[in-house]
Amino acid sequence: MSDPNHIIRPPFKRVTQQDPSLQQKIAQYVAQVLGKRESEVKIRLPLPTLFAGKLRICGGGDFFRTTAVSRRPAAPARRNCYYEVILEAHNRHLVRVIGYGDLEKIFVLTLPSNKFFTSLSGKTLVLALITPWNTKGKDAASENTYLLSRRATIVTDVRSLKAVVGLVPVGKWWGIIDRMSAASAQGFVDMGTWEGTPEENESETEDVDKLFYT
Repeated sequence: MSDPNHIIRPPFKRVTQQDPSLQQKIAQYVAQVLGKRESEVKIRLPLPTLFAGKLRICGGGDFFRTTAVSRRPAAPARRNCYYEVILEAHNRHLVRVIGYGDLEKIFVLTLPSNKFFTSLSGKTLVLALITPWNTKGKDAASENTYLLSRRATIVTDVRSLKAVVGLVPVGKWWGIIDRMSAASAQGFVDMGTWEGTPEENESETEDVDKLFYT
């Protein structure tokens, strides 16, 4: 599985101890992908090998920072992301779900070469831990959308991350601005200055280590 368009960037940190909560979230994700029981996956999961603080989508894509390396970790508008995941509905049809949330962690996981993991056997995955926002299912690209509350964290593939979104205070809520949509920005044009932009001055040619899917 190769994806040279998503590149993780420093700071890097080796994983030295288990985080039970994170392992459970990883097991939930892998079990969903493989169609297996979470308990069976969990007992076979290795620890992640590496945490990364940043992610670049090449070809003019966005530059993401995790909350841990954000310059303003206490600010309400942290490193915010727009993501898409594909879920199987009750009628077994696949549906695309749009979400927004806080990008908490980016990490690397290499699964064992074991037939239990079928198509993922021996694969290296780059995954993200996200705290989804409750937006009542709205899409900021087409209508005014607000961060109403935060939900339980989830793990997903970093390729689900699409863009950095902005936040603008609107009364007691935060309005979400999809930077790729002119309609979204216009909807909040008179409500203040939004935050959460990517670091536009970061260079894609910066001489740092790169890690791709393998």
